[in-house]
Amino acid sequence: MTNRILAYTLTAAALFIFAATRPLLAADGKHLNVLLIVSDDLNCSLGCYGDGVVKTPNIDRLASRGVRFDRSYCNYPVCNASRTSFLSGRYPETTGVLGNATQPRVKLGPDFQFLPEYFRANGYFTAGIGKIAHGSFPGSIKWDVFAEPMRGVDEDELPGAKAAGKKGGKKGKKGKKGAGADEATAAANPENVPFGWSATENKDEDEPDGITATKIVKLLEEHSGKDKPFFIAAGFHKPHVPHTAPKKYFEMYPPTDMPTPVEPTDHSKSIPAIAHPPKYFPDLQEIQKKEIISHYHAATTFMDSQVGRVLEAVDRLKLWDDTVIVFLGDHGWHLGEHDGFWAKSSIMEESARAPLIVAAPGAKSGAACARMVEFVDIFPTLTDLCGLSNPAGLEGLSFAPVLADPARPWKKAVFTVVTRGTGPRTARTQLGHGVRTEQYTYLEWPDGSTQLYDHTQDAKEYFNLAKDPKFAQTVADMKQLLKDGPKAARPPGI
Repeated sequence: MTNRILAYTLTAAALFIFAATRPLLAADGKHLNVLLIVSDDLNCSLGCYGDGVVKTPNIDRLASRGVRFDRSYCNYPVCNASRTSFLSGRYPETTGVLGNATQPRVKLGPDFQFLPEYFRANGYFTAGIGKIAHGSFPGSIKWDVFAEPMRGVDEDELPGAKAAGKKGGKKGKKGKKGAGADEATAAANPENVPFGWSATENKDEDEPDGITATKIVKLLEEHSGKDKPFFIAAGFHKPHVPHTAPKKYFEMYPPTDMPTPVEPTDHSKSIPAIAHPPKYFPDLQEIQKKEIISHYHAATTFMDSQVGRVLEAVDRLKLWDDTVIVFLGDHGWHLGEHDGFWAKSSIMEESARAPLIVAAPGAKSGAACARMVEFVDIFPTLTDLCGLSNPAGLEGLSFAPVLADPARPWKKAVFTVVTRGTGPRTARTQLGHGVRTEQYTYLEWPDGSTQLYDHTQDAKEYFNLAKDPKFAQTVADMKQLLKDGPKAARPPGI
């Protein structure tokens, strides 16, 4: 192929991608509004993602109006690092925020513009209610309006979080770390689990997430139909621990009915110890596992009900035609997979993968997209859909073209990191790295351990192929893809 033909081909591809985004702008030529909904610690245990147990009719309804991304991944599986990444449009290794203890504003500087701030600078009214930036650093982002009904905290900041009995209001025992209770003790005290929970007597609207929903609805009412577009963000704290919700939601999930992971015998022996999350509890009794899953689903369904209240306002105010709605979990959450993985801070599938649903004018309704996307892409996607130029330094890629055509080829790979070991957290050797393609997952750890999974045959990552001689070339290819990094993983011509 001559250089002229190659240049024409790449230019044509770029123009096609640019053209594919334009119909997603409002018909009247105005900038679209943005409604960003973030749920804390939410995995893909949702009805629209095929879960047959959990009840999430409102998130499912949103998915029926937009595109559900089946292969969407956070870039670091804890709250602060993930949120800083997608709110900045930069990978965690660039932001330097590699955990929950780092102040994002200190790392990125006083003049840095996070996603809502960039929209504000471009003429948008901005409001954030609930947990958008990490709860320890709510002041990291400046808004026109901000309210925080509850300070969002990480479970590691909740030692001895109190649990309430199933009937609500009655204080139970503290969650037991590294539980080793015998069967009789666990059955007699089902609240003796490593994660705080509470079945309350409150009405939905009296819970912190209920307050968030009420405030969001009021803001939508006040700012719909105005000449000035809005960027309104709702940060729901649940299903983050403590797993708190009105008791009616717990009644939907009797613990004895909760399925626990059924997995190949001894498969976890092929998982290196360094890959284990901090919440690794291999000795929990079956009743304890079921209790945790029950509590998590109850908190999820409660959160879904608050999403429903917001979507009812979108219906009533007729905002669908001029608003981009993005719903995501900031990262996933393990529910006992791999013989004892719980919570986050793992780069295996259940922790690194999280839900992402986008409804926008011109996006294909009710579509499932199998293309690879990552949360660092959210910033440029929103600027693209809203007709704004991108600020310098963004590292993500707008997936607006995929909204119009979910089956089109897209990124070759996505990337997730997590801190391991001691020493400088900015050092590459202290990070576990994950790279995923549509077929393979490859994880590489600072102690030299590796994992390889064929997602087409083993979506739950049970069979580690990294040491199988038949896959030596695949390991080499994935290692090179990891080394080449995100720019090399972009679609041709971009």
